[in-house]
Amino acid sequence: MVFENSVVIHKPVKRVFEFVTNFKNNIKWQTDILNVEMTTDGPLRQGSTYRCVNKFMGMRIETEAYITDYVPDKLCSFKITSRYLTADSNYFFEPADIGTKFTTSGLVDLTSFKFTKMLFKRNVYRQIKNDMMVLKNVLENGG
Repeated sequence: MVFENSVVIHKPVKRVFEFVTNFKNNIKWQTDILNVEMTTDGPLRQGSTYRCVNKFMGMRIETEAYITDYVPDKLCSFKITSRYLTADSNYFFEPADIGTKFTTSGLVDLTSFKFTKMLFKRNVYRQIKNDMMVLKNVLENGG
């Protein structure tokens, strides 16, 4: 499954990048995230890792992620693995006339969801779109 979604946030690129790439903030804008724990010390960089607990479609999914590419204020890419799925995801940050264009994209392997693949896809697309609007609200309005 390939996905991509963008939103323009009325905040500078640096602010959006710092907030989004602090993965502990995921619980503030990603509605399926229950917990995030960094598993490497120091500042975020290529090679950093973290663990995440998600709740999706009634399932508790524990994932591990590895930062595969990191360019401050421009890009953060990561590979997610779990018992149920793997994903390669990207966050792109671009200046826009009124702030920052933030885009998330990626490729999810849905092999474990053979029988519910269409339902899973529909829920993922809906959730990503919703999460992007929550992110916009959190950064622009503090809530």
